[in-house]
Amino acid sequence: MKSIITKIITLATLTISMNVSAASAIDALSIESIKATLTPQQIQQSLNQWKENQLKQVESRAQNISDRAPLEARRELVKSQIEQEYKQTAKALGL
Repeated sequence: MKSIITKIITLATLTISMNVSAASAIDALSIESIKATLTPQQIQQSLNQWKENQLKQVESRAQNISDRAPLEARRELVKSQIEQEYKQTAKALGL
């Protein structure tokens, strides 16, 4: 199960990082493969775990952003990015 979760997170991350208009056939097949292999509940659980892990890293990610912006603004930016990635992946996976 942990292996499947790792694969989902990896594929979800790849899906998010790609430009929607430039999605290749392989990416589309990967998404379809996930949808065919796992139940919606398993996909949702994996996405939730990914989001939790990302939110635990907000501070370190915020520190890596240019320090010209206030730290609180950088934290909010990181949280917003995580939420956007989560929503895009959930949509791509049909949730």
